[in-house]
Formats: sequence, structure tokens, C-alpha cells
Amino acid sequence: MMPRRIAPPLRLAAALLLAAPAAARAQTADSVPAATACEEGRDLGSGVCVNAGLLVDGFANLRGGVRRGAVALGQLTAATTVDLGEALSPALDGWRFGASVVGIYGRQPTANLVGSLAAVSNAEALSAPRLSALWLERSWEDVLSLRAGQLAVDTEFTVAEAAENLVNGTFGWPVGLATSLPSGGVAYPFAAPGARLALGAPDKGTGLRIGVFSGDPAGRPGEGTDPQRHNRFGTTFSFSGGTFLIVEAVTGGTAEDGPRPWTAKLGAWTLRRGGFDSQRLDSAGLSLADPDAGPPRRFANNQGVYGVGEATLWREGPRNLALFARAFAQPGDRNLVSLQTDAGLAWRGAFGRDDETLSLGASLARIGRDARRLDQDAAAFGDARPERDHELVLEANYDVALAGGGLHLRPGLQWLLHPAARAIDDREPGRPLKNAVVAGLRLQAGF
Repeated sequence: MMPRRIAPPLRLAAALLLAAPAAARAQTADSVPAATACEEGRDLGSGVCVNAGLLVDGFANLRGGVRRGAVALGQLTAATTVDLGEALSPALDGWRFGASVVGIYGRQPTANLVGSLAAVSNAEALSAPRLSALWLERSWEDVLSLRAGQLAVDTEFTVAEAAENLVNGTFGWPVGLATSLPSGGVAYPFAAPGARLALGAPDKGTGLRIGVFSGDPAGRPGEGTDPQRHNRFGTTFSFSGGTFLIVEAVTGGTAEDGPRPWTAKLGAWTLRRGGFDSQRLDSAGLSLADPDAGPPRRFANNQGVYGVGEATLWREGPRNLALFARAFAQPGDRNLVSLQTDAGLAWRGAFGRDDETLSLGASLARIGRDARRLDQDAAAFGDARPERDHELVLEANYDVALAGGGLHLRPGLQWLLHPAARAIDDREPGRPLKNAVVAGLRLQAGF
């Protein structure tokens, strides 16, 4: 089925209609009084909640990568959720509606400065206003919840709460999935038609999440086309690229406020009828490095498994120390990255200061066996180039809350070893990209 398109003026009008009231009257969840009835944002009464935020990132590449230099980008978000039972009629109790938009402007630090697989900023994307989410939900508290519409996988699945302050994108939507799925997967900055079923209470206790989404959120971009340009405004409601199914089982301790004492998640995903190229062989079994090789062998399906663990080691009032660890595995014959692991900590109330948080993270993405063997084959055929191995991301940042929590300042440092797993540096043929050191500063505000 061909993706449905909406004319650009209508896209912009819809985005402005959704964003205007929220941006004018909302504030972020961090600055909401404890008495609010909203899970996020400000309660406007009659079951209507709104929130909006402004994020500004600045990055300077101090050494290595693609080039030295500095770039900046901004992100404006606005969202609303409506309890339809309270806003319209008691007959609609248990029904909710949600919508959100995002606007991005600026230069992307990964492509311009570093060249890594992992996104230096989890906010970077092609400059454009985008429809982020549009959904309708029916829920029975702690029993069942069904949400359907324009959704993103990374808002609920694969998440580690202790990693939320880390800026590098791989600590949110992992490189292991971003490099395996069409157009990077149904994750920021994309959303796609889908549905999510939650059984039990996965956010507070034990439960199960099941998601079904369109396989390619960009809607069949052409060869060599940037998927974000193909779906620039987020309104290409694509049903192409097969069907992406993800299942996540969750269990853990409970907490009245603050982080849960511990959480464990086990997940699996599959993409049916998506079409995936072999990393090494053509349809006749020849290496793709062989001058006589034909088109790559195609696989109809793809799949993977993952696990997430979190634990709060210490807690005293608003202060706590939480750890997280995640692992993602997928077949190396059709995926560039076959294994990714990451881990880190969040120390809230660092050094006795309640409004400050120290976050540390490390992520290792290992290139699959077939992709590594292709590099060996290329060398055997006389194409001298580095053998790709892995990419390692190390990040440290320190978040300071100002203005009563409505404004956050977060300086940080990232060290990216083997960017793009030792991909060739175009400036020095035959040599890999050099390790990069990136300094960053994030300003985040709620309205």
C-alpha cells in the first residue's frame, strides 16, 4: 500500500493549531506542582493537560571525527492530553486523546562533526516542524490499556529511566536497532501508524507491553535518499516496509514516588516482510567484495532480543543513586551491529545538592561477523581499508536545575572511540576516522 500524503500547508496548519495553545500556557513535568492531576504538564481543568519545552544544544568537536568545529541546534516541543470522560462525558471514562508536535532547527553535530553511528544529541534531526504523535487510548487501570494512532516505539519500549539525562542518542534508541531497521526505525524523529497494548501495570509493577507498527516510517525512500527528507513533516502516514512487532515483559519493585527500587525488562522484536540485505554475500554466495558479485542476498525478515535492568542503590529523600544496564542482540548476517551493550548511573542530589544530577554512561556497539568478514574480503581483493570492529561512546554530564526547576543547564563531555566502527576518513583514504572528543552544553526550559 502506498503511503498517504498531506499537503505541506495543511501539515503546517495542523502543527500550529496543536502547538499554539500548549506553548502559550504549558510548562514541563519537572516544574509541575505535586498536586496536579496531570501525569505531565499543567492541568488546565476539564481533563486537559498541556506541556511545552524548549531545548538548545551546543557542541564543539575538540579533536578527531569528521572535523573540528562547533554547531548548535534547537528543539521546541508542545503536547496535549485530554481525559475524554472528564472533558466531554462520563460515558467516555477511561478514554484519552493525545497529540504532540516538535520543531527542530539547526545543524546536526553527528554528520557535521563526528561521523559516528551513535547520534551525539538525542534531539538532532533535519530542520523542520513535525507531527510527533497523534493517538487515542482506552484503559482499565492496572488491567489493560490499548493505544492506537501515530506512535513511536522509543516512548515506551527499551527505556531505562536512569539514562534519561544522558544526551547521546544511543542511550535512548540504541544504535543496535537504529542500524537494523528501515529509516532507523519508528523512533525520534519519526512516528508511524501503530498500536500498543499494555497488560497489567508495567510502569508501576509487573506487566507486558505489545506493540505493532508500520515497518518503515519514511514510506519507501529512494536509494540514497535521506529518510527524514522523504517524510519531512511527519505526516507521511506510511504503511510500507512490512510489520514491526515488539514485545516487552516488565517486573520490579514499587515506589510511591521517585525511581522504583529495581526493574527488569525482557524484550523481543521482529520485522516481517521488510527486506534486508546480506552484509557479506550476493544471491549466488559470492562475497560482495568480489568484482563479479551481483546484488546482495535478501532476507525477508529480521529479529532481535534485548534486556534492560535498573536498580536504585541508595535513596534519601529526593536524593538517590540509580544504575542501569541494557543489551541488544540481532543476527550479524543481515545487520551491521550484532551486539550492543550500555550501562551507566544517575546520581540525583549529587554532592548534597538536591537540584543537581551527575550522569555517566558507556555504550559499546559491536559490528557483526559478516560485515567484518566483508572488510577482510575487500582487503583480499586489493581494496585496502580498515576492518570495522566496534564503536564505544563514553559520556559524562552534570545537570543543574535553575528557576525552581523550570530551567536546566547541562554541561557535558563525550568521548567517541572508533567513530562508525573505524569507517574510512574521506580526507585520508585508507585511514579510519580518529577518536573524537566532544564538549556540549544543553539548555532546557519549560513553559
